[in-house]
Amino acid sequence: MAIDLPPNPGFRASEFGLETNTQRFESPITKAVQRVLLGGGRWTASYTIRRMRASEPLAAQWITFFLQLEGSYGTFNAYDPDRRTPRGVATGTPLVKGGSQTGSTLAIDGCTADVTGWLKAGDYFAVSGELKQLTADANTNGSGEATLSFKPPLRSSPADNAALTTQRPTCTMTLVDDQQAKWRADMNGVYEEKSFSAIEVFS
Repeated sequence: MAIDLPPNPGFRASEFGLETNTQRFESPITKAVQRVLLGGGRWTASYTIRRMRASEPLAAQWITFFLQLEGSYGTFNAYDPDRRTPRGVATGTPLVKGGSQTGSTLAIDGCTADVTGWLKAGDYFAVSGELKQLTADANTNGSGEATLSFKPPLRSSPADNAALTTQRPTCTMTLVDDQQAKWRADMNGVYEEKSFSAIEVFS
């Protein structure tokens, strides 16, 4: 079961983005290039934690976090620290409208009706354990319905009436290796800034 990051993590910096899965084929004769976008795009993250004294409660929270992960074995709920809440209003109770949907668009309902910019380009949402980021503003009609355009594409079709998470959405990540939990402290018992990297996992 995925664990949560500390509630007030004290990040000094972060990187969060989508790693796509692309193959390139270059002709050895003409040098013409063909590009194929494959499935398997996944979110990656790198977080830098601020300096802190070993006696601080936050230091204990981070130590506990890494101990629970046991290197790259465990998983945690990761997010983009700069976009925890959407720019759009995201009001109502958004649900998937109809099953068997695939690709990079999703029909939803249950939103507040007649809202321009219900979600906005760059906003995140999560559905059925998948984290998505909008590529265009989404407006609702008079029935509270909207179509979301996003990346990466759906890996599996969410069920009809599956709930969407628009506030503090997350994805499941694991540390990139077993060396990420090491700490460095100075002679005064102050932990130096620490960076760690993680990558999305899914079945």
